[in-house]
Amino acid sequence: MSGHQAAEHAEVVAVLGTVSWDEFLVLDCLPTPGSTAIIQQRVESGGGTAANLAVALARLGVRPLFVTTVGSDRFGTALLAELEQENIALHIVPRPAGTATDRCTILVTPGPERTILWHPGAHLRLGDPLPLDRVFQARIVVIDVEDQALRQFLLDLPAHIAPRVQLVGPLTHLTALPAERALRTAIQHDVLVGSEAELLTVTGCDQLRTAVETLQQWMPLGATRFAAITRGRDGCVLVSEREIVSCPSFAVDAVDPTGAGDAFTAGLIYGLLERLPLPELGRFANAVGALATRRLGARSALPTRDEVLEFIAQAQPCS
Repeated sequence: MSGHQAAEHAEVVAVLGTVSWDEFLVLDCLPTPGSTAIIQQRVESGGGTAANLAVALARLGVRPLFVTTVGSDRFGTALLAELEQENIALHIVPRPAGTATDRCTILVTPGPERTILWHPGAHLRLGDPLPLDRVFQARIVVIDVEDQALRQFLLDLPAHIAPRVQLVGPLTHLTALPAERALRTAIQHDVLVGSEAELLTVTGCDQLRTAVETLQQWMPLGATRFAAITRGRDGCVLVSEREIVSCPSFAVDAVDPTGAGDAFTAGLIYGLLERLPLPELGRFANAVGALATRRLGARSALPTRDEVLEFIAQAQPCS
């Protein structure tokens, strides 16, 4: 680590995207058609990929600006109450009365594995009154929005108003696009981050090596200079135009993988701010993602910076 104090990173990151209310059902098995599963535990808490990322950054000592929206129901009220307890600069885009909040029902089964049932609700969209001047004052802007028209609008802005801003693009919401369009959109971000499955979908490939080679071939055609691909128990792969670095995962007693990818992204952004060398960057991000799986819920186990450093010092990476 460079020794920078966390306060030096105050509000240097802006995150735009969805917050959702999660209902977790821990089952004894994953039900198949016609079968029965027993609910062993039920928990409700805040989630949403962008919100999880923002909270994870805050726990690491990086106070982000988080731009999002919620519905006018009790779930939206509960989400705001949770987020206001975190070290986050929160900007809520208002929605009309009667708007539903985004929600997920998450089935956690042995492994642990998860199955997500999505109840779509309020999300950011093109035309919303966004605090763009404030957003693009940040050094890093994370664009994690479902609305592809809004994403494209945000991708086009920095070249005109903030050319030094680094745009980070999670691949999650790009997988809904046709492969070539998804890839053309992806390479407009400076940094890409996502799972192996997401990269395969975005590139239209069926093997990781081919997908990475395809991404490297496309990088000179766009803005992307770096990508981080998570592989679960197999760690992560960091990719530049000419370099591929594999970083092993850490062994933990995982309870629930929900939000681990968002935590990994937060660790990656922290490492980018600290200008860590690639192997150290991957190790730090992997550690944040691993620690996030220790308890039920997307945010319940998100670690602090000191917890991550202590874990890295004591833990042994998986072989």
